[in-house]
Amino acid sequence: MKTHAHFLLTALLVITLANTAKAATNQDTITVTGTRFTFPLVQDWIDDFQQTHPGTVFRLVSPRDPAAAQAVIHITAQRIPQHKEQYQYVAVARYALLPVTNIRSTHAGKSLTVEHLKELYFKREQKDAAVEQVVVYNRLEKSCAPVTFAAFYGAAFEDIKGKQVPGDDQQLLKAVQEDPAAVSFNNPGFIYDLRNRKPVHDIAVIPLDLNNNGRLEQEENFYTNLDVLINRLETAPPPGIPIEEVVLSYDRSLEKTQPVIASWVQYIQREGQTQLHHFGFLTAHPANAVATK
Repeated sequence: MKTHAHFLLTALLVITLANTAKAATNQDTITVTGTRFTFPLVQDWIDDFQQTHPGTVFRLVSPRDPAAAQAVIHITAQRIPQHKEQYQYVAVARYALLPVTNIRSTHAGKSLTVEHLKELYFKREQKDAAVEQVVVYNRLEKSCAPVTFAAFYGAAFEDIKGKQVPGDDQQLLKAVQEDPAAVSFNNPGFIYDLRNRKPVHDIAVIPLDLNNNGRLEQEENFYTNLDVLINRLETAPPPGIPIEEVVLSYDRSLEKTQPVIASWVQYIQREGQTQLHHFGFLTAHPANAVATK
């Protein structure tokens, strides 16, 4: 009897300790999800932060992953139409979207006016025969980048014409690399090789003719190097290039139950800003916290 009672007591103790450990782990685990093209940057923020907070466990998961249902932090890279009153919204970076083409296409190396860009990418009456010589590629999924790109030029996601590509922004870029007639759009972090800071193989940025004079002036040609591009976008952003914020959002109550979240966000706003340029992002505006509505 004593042996049996001892066994039961031991089993109960093991279960209690396991549940306690599991509860502690869940409390210290931060699940993050959202816009996938930000993941290389966000993962770097996580890795760096964990060096000084080794007890905190992050899970960075795709929105399609079932674990995304447990996410407490969401990353958004498009305009948020309505803010939840109990949520905190923090702008942590900005990004640009550039028109791109296959290096062998008729548009490689040729400047494009904003009006011509609209004609090329969106469903409208065609005025230029060159428009028929290219194939526009868009995401199949209605996601942040294509929604932002279309909205900037006064259109909707559904107005982007051409072929739709399943997968993420990297798959979209791959489709352009494989089709000599392709044009599309993407963010600098994928367009450029982060090591040599030049466009990746078979990809050319379509430069914008900002003064509409039919020529690519020297001051309009700032696409050959990622660092030169970032400097121009931060110091004198051309009005024809979409630039949008990357926003983290979470329930304010978590700042009490999981204070490490606020610590991570503070790290991103301070030390984490130094990592933005490496991944092709722009620094956030000085007022990082987005006002709630």
